[in-house]
Amino acid sequence: MAHCRVRFEDAEGIHSIEVTADTLFEAVAQAVVEFREDKHLVRMPAPETDFTVIVLHKPAEHVIRLSKIHDWAKPSTKGGPAEMLRRERVRKMLLANSS
Repeated sequence: MAHCRVRFEDAEGIHSIEVTADTLFEAVAQAVVEFREDKHLVRMPAPETDFTVIVLHKPAEHVIRLSKIHDWAKPSTKGGPAEMLRRERVRKMLLANSS
């Protein structure tokens, strides 16, 4: 089961609802049921209506000690140029907010 946001757009704007489903087809079907029950929706989705389904992943929670970030952000060539740039960006953020 996945938590999904299903939406479609018509002349009135974008309509969106969140559902839980096993498949993309089930997500759209559940959304259509919900849209049909929505008294504020003037025009119901038609067979040619395109739906966008966004799968919403469960958030992951991480606990990170600030000292670990400071240690990681120290200048190093480990991880190559891309990692060096990430470290530098984080280091600048920490220095800018330390005053």
